[in-house]
Amino acid sequence: MGDFRVERAVVDKANRISRVGRIVLSSALFILFAALLSWAQTRHEDEPICKQNSAQRVEVRNNDLSILALDIGKSSLKDVQSKLGRASETRVSKEEESDIFVCYVSPTDGTVLAFYSGPMGGWVDVTHFALWSREAGFPQASQCAPSTLVSRGLSTASGLRLDLSKPELEKQAGVPTKTGRTSLKYQYLCRRRMTEDEMTGFSTNNGWDVTNDPYFDRMSWIDTYLKNGKVARMEVGEIESY
Repeated sequence: MGDFRVERAVVDKANRISRVGRIVLSSALFILFAALLSWAQTRHEDEPICKQNSAQRVEVRNNDLSILALDIGKSSLKDVQSKLGRASETRVSKEEESDIFVCYVSPTDGTVLAFYSGPMGGWVDVTHFALWSREAGFPQASQCAPSTLVSRGLSTASGLRLDLSKPELEKQAGVPTKTGRTSLKYQYLCRRRMTEDEMTGFSTNNGWDVTNDPYFDRMSWIDTYLKNGKVARMEVGEIESY
């Protein structure tokens, strides 16, 4: 996300942190921070530095985070609707801090593409997206708007898509960090150094001096679920917190 829109990002990031604070203020954030701690199992300063081209992968690649030229951390739910058409924004659950999403369904093969935004996206910017085959059965498929841009052959900019076999997926995404009987998961945690503008934004908007610890925790993931040996649904996401 280092190259996202600076003016908006700095203000939005600072405002979001101001809202949620550095401590857990809701069950949703408790789950988030529990996940961060569970994945890392290290002190903050021992987490690897985010590097797209490091020998050992420590984060999801930028082109994994893009689908239909809509990018996690850069595109908003409004951008999504500008490209795919109007869709109802729905909460994942009744929890006040729960994610909201918009979804689209292929009128020909029933594939569903859903975009989500949660607390770390300010319920505005996309934090993750998911592709579901008809067989996987997206729970709210009846609420999704039809779109001819969605199909079973749709892929991320990197080529991640439904119907990949386990060897094909591993060729694309590498060795998973966690493997189950019907799932392969890539879950990463690294630290991204703030830009000078972001550090200034924290000081201006929150009165925080972050020069002693100028790093965001970046959590990124690719979760895939297989049916009959092929990817039937997948979720790709990235969020940052401080």
